[in-house]
Amino acid sequence: AVLGVTMLLQGIHQFRDTLAARWPWSRAALEAGCAAAACSIQAPRRIEDIAVESSSLTRSTAAAQAFQLAVTLRNRGALPLATPSLDLSLTDPSGQVVVRRVLAAPDFRASTAPLKPGAEASWQLVLSTRTERVTGYTIEAFYP
Repeated sequence: AVLGVTMLLQGIHQFRDTLAARWPWSRAALEAGCAAAACSIQAPRRIEDIAVESSSLTRSTAAAQAFQLAVTLRNRGALPLATPSLDLSLTDPSGQVVVRRVLAAPDFRASTAPLKPGAEASWQLVLSTRTERVTGYTIEAFYP
C-alpha cells in the first residue's frame, strides 16, 4: 500500500503540469504540493503538438546583410502549451551552416504566455549577418 501511494505521488509530481492544464480545478492542490516539494507548475511542453505552419526569410531592403524572418507556430494539441524556442540555421549555397542561433519569444518581442489549443502565434524579426553568403535556412521548434 505504501509503495502504491508513493508511486501515485511520483506520477502526480512527474505529470503535474499536464494535470493542472487538463483539470484546472486541481491546480490549487498541485500548487500546495509543489510548495512542499519545492517545484513549480508551468504550461506543459509537448513539442509534438507544436507545428511550424509557415516561415520565410527574405532579404531586407535596408541593408545587404539584413534579413526579415517570419514564423507562424500552431498548437495542434488539446492543451495550452508553453511557447517553444526556435533553432535557426542559415546556410550558404553549398548547404553549409554559416550561422546558427536559438531564438525565443522575447527575441521576437512576442508574448511568452501559453499557446492556447488550436491557436497560432506569428512572430517576426529583423536580423543581420556578417556575411552575404546566406542563401537558405532551416528552422525547428524545440523546448530547451
